[in-house]
Amino acid sequence: MARLTPYNPVFDLELRRLFRRRRTYVFLGIYLTILGLGTWLAYVVLHGLHRLPELGFIPTGKVMFAAIFLLQLGWFSVFVPGLAAGSIAGERERQTLDLLLATPLTPARIVAGKFAAGFGLAVLLLLAALPLLSLSFLMGAVAVEEVLVATAMLMALIVALRGVGLYASALVRSALTATLLANSLVFLGLVIVPGIIGVPLTLFGLSTGLSEPWAGMLIIIVAGLHPLPAAVLTEAAWLSGLSLWWPEWPVGNLRVGTPGPWLVFCLTYSFVGLGCLWAAARRCRPG
Repeated sequence: MARLTPYNPVFDLELRRLFRRRRTYVFLGIYLTILGLGTWLAYVVLHGLHRLPELGFIPTGKVMFAAIFLLQLGWFSVFVPGLAAGSIAGERERQTLDLLLATPLTPARIVAGKFAAGFGLAVLLLLAALPLLSLSFLMGAVAVEEVLVATAMLMALIVALRGVGLYASALVRSALTATLLANSLVFLGLVIVPGIIGVPLTLFGLSTGLSEPWAGMLIIIVAGLHPLPAAVLTEAAWLSGLSLWWPEWPVGNLRVGTPGPWLVFCLTYSFVGLGCLWAAARRCRPG
């Protein structure tokens, strides 16, 4: 019967744990303070730069929107894996995981409940930033489509980071070890591997001058696997009047169509997160 009902008691328990802790609200307050200071700093710096005639064309709304997006990207990349890493390893430390596995709940539902609770907190953080995003709208030059694309990218990133954290938590018995492992995997995936792949690709693109259609297509698709180049290329497509779903990039004398970089990013990171959840559920099986 537990497999048939949509109600997940693990989700309910984890959500209650989250919102009964004082540190959750401290965490939310620090997050909003950093976003607010970053947005204010971007406005102040740009206001000073607008005194220079050659920089007066930079739209204030765009800069504030980019600052909020980058701060959220950094915040989630640093904290989401660690928050997820203690979920299963913490149950092992408290010796309550075997009790959970003895219930009618399957390991997949246990992992899904823990994932959903943390994902709900991340969505709350996204919603809490809406008043700051409204300021960029008031400044102009920001479209609804840009906000929706940025939100989709952040949610896909959260799915992947939460999945990696839960998988690391299922691998080890200590919450501290799981946190270190999860953050190491994220650093490897977002910094080390992109550096190893991105530098040769950039040099290759500069050497060919992006004159070959297949080379331009390859570089654009690979760039969509990292949040920063995916966001930059998506914004470039939007400003150039190209489609967000299937932009046709000018490469040499041709126009090469590729999936939108943000779409490549969202699909890839969603699959990574779901794959990690599947692997974590398999690791939690008794026996």
